[in-house]
Amino acid sequence: MIIATHNGKFHADDVFGVTLLLQLYPDATVVRSRDPKVLDSADIVLDVGGVYDPKKLRFDHHQKTSGARDNGILYSAFGLLWQHYGMEFCDGDEDVWKRIDRSLVQCIDAGDNGQDLYTLNDFRARPIEISEVLGWFNPVTLVGEEDFDEQFMVAVKVATQLLKRLLLKSRDAIEGKRYFSRAYDQTPDPRYVVLDQFVPHGGIASKQPLLQFVVFPNANGDWAIKTVQVDSASFESRVLLPEAWRGADQEHLAELTGVPDVVFTHKVGFIGAAKTKEGALKMLKQALEQPESAEFDRKAKQELVAADAEDAVTAAE
Repeated sequence: MIIATHNGKFHADDVFGVTLLLQLYPDATVVRSRDPKVLDSADIVLDVGGVYDPKKLRFDHHQKTSGARDNGILYSAFGLLWQHYGMEFCDGDEDVWKRIDRSLVQCIDAGDNGQDLYTLNDFRARPIEISEVLGWFNPVTLVGEEDFDEQFMVAVKVATQLLKRLLLKSRDAIEGKRYFSRAYDQTPDPRYVVLDQFVPHGGIASKQPLLQFVVFPNANGDWAIKTVQVDSASFESRVLLPEAWRGADQEHLAELTGVPDVVFTHKVGFIGAAKTKEGALKMLKQALEQPESAEFDRKAKQELVAADAEDAVTAAE
């Protein structure tokens, strides 16, 4: 197997494109050239050659035939390869494939095609993007002597660690969502859910309209009670833990809650903890009894009824 891409300066799309292919064809040889004869002799060609034809395993994006996603993001070579080989890399798990596409591939594609994904706020502090990080490995111009091809493979090694780690984290996140959904389906009260093991859950928790609190074991052995955010992109909680608890010292907090093994409640009120599951559940019971919890539950149910009625009218029309 010979994988060919262009020589000279490299970018994130050709680095990640080669990285993806090497995960599937680890014994392949990588050549970097713009010579048509060299490209014609390669099995797979990406980011060079002026042709996008998956049947012929040609994946250039510098021509109109390479197309764009429904959201308007143009494909780079990495994106074209991801459409063709990504599911195989993800072992056929479409949820994992979609997650990596959203979090990494589309960002690489947009950057390579000069499409802005965000605007800066008043801080004017620009985050360092992964495309820029890989660009750092291009040879320096004023000090030292470095070779483009050698540095390209250094960048591929870095991208390999990132892509493999992202695959692992994405699988973990997807399985976490599935675990969370099973647990929430079994909860006796839609205002809370108890997890017997910790999984990342912020995004999926916010999608449950009646959910207020999540109880789960911490990595340090404690049991946490955490509020649910208004949405996954916000720090605002739907309901906070009781005001009297917030920031209280451990001894006073034990008196307030009646939980001897209580550990703390954050001064903002978005999380608290006890040493045992039983202690955390006692805190949960009291949090659900506060007026703020009842008020949120009332409004959330009203909104659900209104939304159902609106959907019924739309369906009838």
